[in-house]
Amino acid sequence: MILEKFSLKGKKALITGAARGLGQVMAVGLAEAGADVAGVSHSSDDTETKAKIENMGRKYFSIKADLKKMSEIKRVIKEAVKNLGHIDILVNNSGIIQRAPAEEFTEKDWDDVMDATAKAIFSLSQAAARHMIKRGKGKIINIASLLSFSYVR
Repeated sequence: MILEKFSLKGKKALITGAARGLGQVMAVGLAEAGADVAGVSHSSDDTETKAKIENMGRKYFSIKADLKKMSEIKRVIKEAVKNLGHIDILVNNSGIIQRAPAEEFTEKDWDDVMDATAKAIFSLSQAAARHMIKRGKGKIINIASLLSFSYVR
């Protein structure tokens, strides 16, 4: 009975970084709880994620996108809504890091990290929120790594 309170039956989720690692586990977990999922990946093959979710009888839609580009963020939301019908849940899970001593960190390194993490998370959240506000509901979950709380040497 308690699990019914955690049911996501009929919910539609959009998750970035769904092809592997923690993103894949979260995508599969959302599906296990009853959600249909649209997974965003920049370059990774997400056929394993798709198979795991579809084997549960849930729907999975793959969206390839470079979230550093605003045009791609708008396209991701449009594709997710087109394929899922709407978005109840957004999980911002993807990001990149550049491992280098601070004195060797280039401006391009900085821009790539900021564009793929802070800017992409904000922009995707903003675009999804516009959709969710029109519907009167929705949840946005942001995932951060421990590297978010450490310094560059």
